[in-house]
Amino acid sequence: MAILTEGNVLGLVGVYGYVACVVALSWVLRDRVKNSRKLVHILTGGIIFFWWSFDSRLVMAGLAAFPFVPLLLLATPKSPVGFLRRSPLGARSSEGHEYGLVMYAISWTVIAYFLFGDLVAASIAIAAMSFGDGMGDLVGRRFGRLRYMPHRTLEGSLAVFIATMLGIIAINWFYFGVVGYTGGTGPELLFPFALAVGGFVACLEAMTPGSVDNLVIPLVVAGFMHVMGV
Repeated sequence: MAILTEGNVLGLVGVYGYVACVVALSWVLRDRVKNSRKLVHILTGGIIFFWWSFDSRLVMAGLAAFPFVPLLLLATPKSPVGFLRRSPLGARSSEGHEYGLVMYAISWTVIAYFLFGDLVAASIAIAAMSFGDGMGDLVGRRFGRLRYMPHRTLEGSLAVFIATMLGIIAINWFYFGVVGYTGGTGPELLFPFALAVGGFVACLEAMTPGSVDNLVIPLVVAGFMHVMGV
């Protein structure tokens, strides 16, 4: 396996550089944003726009995704590693479910490995978790008034639906319009497809407990997209 190919190096630099910028931004804005962890949750989804460059699933999953699993685990509030617990990553972990970001990284790793040959489906799955679920929580907490389940509001679910839809449209434009992938959903079917998947993700998010949504939502969506042949 060739690791130092141009595509792999570009992908690794892009992913690590981008994540570092997101974490740094969340640290700078920590006093201005009520929950800067949610900023990390949403913006980190942008890694999907670097995935196309990788030449190897083992590099993409093993070097670009998996290292974040132990790193984030050691940054949780109960970690024995003090400097990581007190780091910007540790601060973000303490703002929500302590293993939420760890599950996020596990989802990246599994999806990056098993859907390496289907990066559009992989990207939609990550977008559902980062953009969809992230915006749903943000909007639901800030503007949610119409509660239809104990921990779900109509405003939050609508945000999941819209953010996922827009994410799908952006992914389709990027992979088939910019990068030059062939196939994909035609322009005449893109909007109905985005509507259907956005609705599916909104329903899935509503039924998934918040403690495991970073694991359940992306993996279920990834499997659903793959079975659909996206």
